[in-house]
Amino acid sequence: MLALTSWLFIPAMIAAGMIFCGCRRGRNPLWVFLPLVFFYLGSARAGLEIDQLRERDIRLLEITGYYTEVQGSISSIAEEKGVVSLTLKNNRIRKMMKWKWEDVLYEPPGIMVSLKECEGNSLKSLGIGQIVAVRGEVQPFSQARNPGEFDFKSYYQSLGVDFTLFAEEIDIVKVGKSPLLESLRKLKVYGKALLYRDAIETDAGIFTAAVLGDKMGISRDIKDLYQKNGIAHLLAISGLHMSFIGLSFYKLIKKAGAGFWGAGLFSMVLLILYGILTGAGPSVVRAGVMMCLGFYAACLGRTYDLLSAASLSLFFLGFQSPSLLMQGGVQLSFGAVFAIGAIAPVIQGWLGKDRLFSGSISACFAVQMITLPVTAFHFYQVPPYGLILNLLVIPLMGGVLCSGLGVIAFGSLSPVLGTAAAGTGHYILSLYEILLNIAGKMPGSSIILGRPGIRRLVAYGFLLTGCIFIMKLFSRVEKEAEKKNNDTVGKLLFLTGFYILSIFLLLPEPVKGLDAWFLDVGQGDGILLRAEGACMLIDGGSSSEKSLGEYTLSPCLKSLGVSVIDYAFVSHGDLDHLSGVKYLLESCEDIQIKNLYLPYHGRDEEMIQSLAALGKNRGACVQYLTGGDVMKIGKLVITCLYPGKDDIPTDVNGESQVLKMDYGECHMLFTGDMGEREEQLLLEKKKDQLLSEVNVLKTAHHGSKYSSSESFLDAVSPVWAVISYGQGNSYGHPHEEVLERFNERNVSVFGTGMNGAVRLETDGTRIRFSTFVDGTRNHGYNVKKEKE
Repeated sequence: MLALTSWLFIPAMIAAGMIFCGCRRGRNPLWVFLPLVFFYLGSARAGLEIDQLRERDIRLLEITGYYTEVQGSISSIAEEKGVVSLTLKNNRIRKMMKWKWEDVLYEPPGIMVSLKECEGNSLKSLGIGQIVAVRGEVQPFSQARNPGEFDFKSYYQSLGVDFTLFAEEIDIVKVGKSPLLESLRKLKVYGKALLYRDAIETDAGIFTAAVLGDKMGISRDIKDLYQKNGIAHLLAISGLHMSFIGLSFYKLIKKAGAGFWGAGLFSMVLLILYGILTGAGPSVVRAGVMMCLGFYAACLGRTYDLLSAASLSLFFLGFQSPSLLMQGGVQLSFGAVFAIGAIAPVIQGWLGKDRLFSGSISACFAVQMITLPVTAFHFYQVPPYGLILNLLVIPLMGGVLCSGLGVIAFGSLSPVLGTAAAGTGHYILSLYEILLNIAGKMPGSSIILGRPGIRRLVAYGFLLTGCIFIMKLFSRVEKEAEKKNNDTVGKLLFLTGFYILSIFLLLPEPVKGLDAWFLDVGQGDGILLRAEGACMLIDGGSSSEKSLGEYTLSPCLKSLGVSVIDYAFVSHGDLDHLSGVKYLLESCEDIQIKNLYLPYHGRDEEMIQSLAALGKNRGACVQYLTGGDVMKIGKLVITCLYPGKDDIPTDVNGESQVLKMDYGECHMLFTGDMGEREEQLLLEKKKDQLLSEVNVLKTAHHGSKYSSSESFLDAVSPVWAVISYGQGNSYGHPHEEVLERFNERNVSVFGTGMNGAVRLETDGTRIRFSTFVDGTRNHGYNVKKEKE
């Protein structure tokens, strides 16, 4: 929620700009300063929500870890792979204390209940509007603990859902269901069944998402394909879908003989019901409000203003949940509308309204330019060919919607008719897949920009504003001179050049000095180093996070603007040090590993051999590292201290590469999972001078008491130590003995299990630490003790 307050400067700047323009044009002061009033009201509403969320977080801690009962009203029901998910509202909570139920002063607006389907349970009798009592274990939503990770806590809280309850028992307290809402739910279930019966499975998943708002059936490959090419919006109920369906309702009712008022009111009711049926997500609410205002304007015989309708729907959503406005999907949805309403007319006027396809080109370009920084900020990469692809695929989306609706309508009469209706959509979706695969194989099909900082976003805003101002100025000059510029090709080249320039403007800034991230990978290790224009990864695996590469490592790299890992080191062959690296080599096409360094003594192990084969298949240079190997990258020097070729490790952990990194006066030691025996062997190699200058220690074996011995710590004498371990791990890491040893030596300790990712920044003279979760634990070099 801190992001919400930091982003309030954007509406403040907009309000200030509106006031300035209003004053320049001599408008009524009452209307000129109205934006400022709404800004302060919005700020107050945002502050109130922040306070409420903090209070709810405190209350949530009171029930976490206890057997809990929640009594609430069912507002939605979903089922996937034998697991039923309920959303409850109007909740009352009790927790079990000393074998007695105790009421909790905590009324979350919504909770999610997960129920495993089993025999004897009356899950099929559940319906919308029923009041149920569920008992089980509370599971808070996870917050982002690394750069680039999806923040489930923030997302669900913006939707008014505080936590998940994994229910073991359920009782129906009130049997009565909501007739209307339950009928809509059954209609949705019926329509979904028809789609999967009469269309092939891949098409059915897309039909169900586009028509009914249920994306559970879309395969991961299809989602990635659409997302990577910038047309993922077609898989969700959006303004495009709502407008198509709403206008279809309106025209059909008009043709049936209804007047403006009858057709408008009836269409509004149908559109609202359809919005509820599809889940009433933010984009659906936005489109629904705008369509209803359009029908109302038609009934009154008044002009419909797109920007006013969008602003009103934005006001409703923002008042309901200010934090909802920070979600990427909401920003993309409203950004597209404002682009079409405010910017597209300027571009079209400059291109020439009578030009062929000028409307479509203007709309697509405007939407692309407005959503480009939003896409980079939330998804870290952009598809440069997305502009062209949208021009090709959006006009055909009406055929997909008609096909999906036809399957439901005609399939209810006959399976043969339903299958026939699915044909049109099938061929369009097949064409989509061909186009996306062609675009994906083209050079530069996806550019990783990372999350742009505030300076780049402001610079982009000034650049876009300047471009629009120039277009408007030239349009006015041409109009006053009563002369048309027929150089359409030149104008299109200008737009293309501006689009390319915009992408370059958002490219990540080069790292100054050394930037190191000790990632929170759960029970495992993962360290990312960036310096001298190169990127290095030391380990990257976890035994507790099964999808580490997909949901943590890959998003983190992309958010930091990393598309190439120049050097990847794997200390030894345990899964908790290499699972993420394996994912990057095996499944992540967007990130390349140039050089892969594997442990010399693990070269005969199956896990290391498999990793080497994957590296060679991806074009990486695979080498085996051993004691004495040195690598220099500008000011950065990496030395392998242990084990040498002549050393004989007794187990896999003993094979761990011990790497020393030197960058000016910053000296880090990475120890993998080495044990006390290996520590003593390293000390016997008379590396005292190299070890004594170490000031940052990456603690061995996740803080196990069988490592970090007293003699080793005395020889190294670090100023700071970082321990990588999983929160609540079953091994008890870090062990109390290790923490006591550090405390006795006055070592500042950072733990990923407590602090999330730990960041180290240095210019070679001063060192600064910060933590991702709280961001407040900072230490400047020379503030604490210096090495002797």
